[in-house]
Amino acid sequence: MFGAWQTIKVFIKGMIMGAVNVFPVSSGTASLILGVFERFVNAIKALNHKNFKYLRKGQFGEFARRTDFSFLVTIVLGILVGMVLTAIFLKQTLKSYEVYTWSFFIGLIIASVIYVMKRIEKVNVKNIMLVLLGLVISFFLSIKSNPYSNDNFLYLFFCGIVGATGMVVPGISGSHLMLLMGNYELIVTEAIPALTKASTFMHGAGILLPFVLGSIVSIVSFSHLLSWLMRDYRDSTLSVLAGFMLGSLPVVYPWKEPTADMMDYVFHLPNWNTELLMAIVMAVLGGLTVYLLELMARHTERKQAERLQTPKSN
Repeated sequence: MFGAWQTIKVFIKGMIMGAVNVFPVSSGTASLILGVFERFVNAIKALNHKNFKYLRKGQFGEFARRTDFSFLVTIVLGILVGMVLTAIFLKQTLKSYEVYTWSFFIGLIIASVIYVMKRIEKVNVKNIMLVLLGLVISFFLSIKSNPYSNDNFLYLFFCGIVGATGMVVPGISGSHLMLLMGNYELIVTEAIPALTKASTFMHGAGILLPFVLGSIVSIVSFSHLLSWLMRDYRDSTLSVLAGFMLGSLPVVYPWKEPTADMMDYVFHLPNWNTELLMAIVMAVLGGLTVYLLELMARHTERKQAERLQTPKSN
């Protein structure tokens, strides 16, 4: 059973995961650092037909015990609160400091790619080709992205399926994938903040409903698939994902404008001025953020490994 203080700690950890999930950096990495990744994934995996039979029989206590339900509800509520608060903040920063915000994201993405590629154990021709394949496909999609977001129900549902991977795969960012798919601003800076006002609540809920449904399907159904891919085809999976992440950089490149037909972008080099220097500083800060998260994640993993290796005293 959850004590009050333990519940508060789990809720706060969920808020941190939700805040990180809004940025193009892996919330899976954040949950690893916070020491809840394994428990979070196991609780999600426990939401299967075998355990739901207890719910159908009215055995709510047994269902809650087998699915770690109290923990899951607490951390999910924390994630939602963290996402809403961070999205409101990010909406203002994108409005007032667009170039600096996107530059910060560039640093986050480049450092995240380095982090993912460092986790590839075997550097061989196959994995290099997979990185290049992911990069080429992602780059082509990025430079040909429609500047308009897509609020089609099925597309938002698909965005939820893709975006939820960042919750269960450390190193992969769901928000980063949303940038590539063109719906990051629609979901993060439009729909989520809209929930905080009565006049816009239905608009935000209408956008988020299919996205949340897709996320639930992804997390519950594909957590096993993702675990299998990461277990049996780890290097190949990371290689493709690293290529996709690197190839999506044009999406966050600040110095571009949509063409007249609104179906393409015109990219140009920035002017050498104070704005560019500040943009470089923000990109470096973004990279350092991921680097610090990586250091903390390594420290957490090392501590967990030491605890497992240390024999218990009688």
